Amino acid sequence: MSQTDSRGVIYIATGRRHLDEMLVSARSLRRHMPDLPIVLFTDQDDLPGDVFSEIRPVENPRHSFIDKIAPLRGTPFERTVFLDTDTFVCAPIPDLFEILDRFELAVSRAPLRHDRPFATPNCFTELNTGVMAYRRSDNVDALFADWLRLYEMEVAETGRMDSDQPAFREALYRSPATFYVLPQEYNLRTVMPAAVGRCEVKIVHGRAPDIAEVARWANESRSIRLFLPSALQMTRRHFSILSRPGRVVTTLLDLCVTPFVIAERVLRFVKRNVLRLG
Repeated sequence: MSQTDSRGVIYIATGRRHLDEMLVSARSLRRHMPDLPIVLFTDQDDLPGDVFSEIRPVENPRHSFIDKIAPLRGTPFERTVFLDTDTFVCAPIPDLFEILDRFELAVSRAPLRHDRPFATPNCFTELNTGVMAYRRSDNVDALFADWLRLYEMEVAETGRMDSDQPAFREALYRSPATFYVLPQEYNLRTVMPAAVGRCEVKIVHGRAPDIAEVARWANESRSIRLFLPSALQMTRRHFSILSRPGRVVTTLLDLCVTPFVIAERVLRFVKRNVLRLG
């Protein structure tokens, strides 16, 4: 990797668990932007040499979200896109670097907020840290340092390591760094219902048996698409058609979907409690 590279992508993966999906993500990026440098921060060995421009060690990993914050500060690039291991790149993303002409940081909204007592106004949204574009600056470095400090403090006080995003929310609210909220097409989260507009989905973020198939579905058309990860979300209570004919339609849909909803509940119980697979 040239020392003059001003933009690139970083991945952070500790432990063997996420390596396979990370390689799928990195290769999807390579297909669309073959010349873009990719740096991997990891504690693992025996990785393919044809995917990454450089591999950097992660010292004393804790195999949790906390492992990713310090390497973000160690990016070798002036402009960086960070991608979680469970992302899939569907199209070129040069505009994520271009937005940094105007802002120091670009992130998307999270599909939900965690149950934490926040030191921010309630209306200050929680942001997803799995897809981030950022420019090297004193403000961003201080933001990441504060994020790490707040997260370590939260973990020490509560023992919970389930999400780094509440700490990021507080750190960002306190930071003078300029930031932009990306549209959902740049971080289509598959864990919750999501609406996609008439634009191309650039990055899918979530796990699926075939994440490439999810990406193909997301870009089959340019119409408004609604992503529903579960049949449970297709029941009548999730529709808001208020007219009398609409209520008839939703009742019929409910009758058709109910058997699948019941089957999903049974299969989920069997998987988690009998087969012990999830």
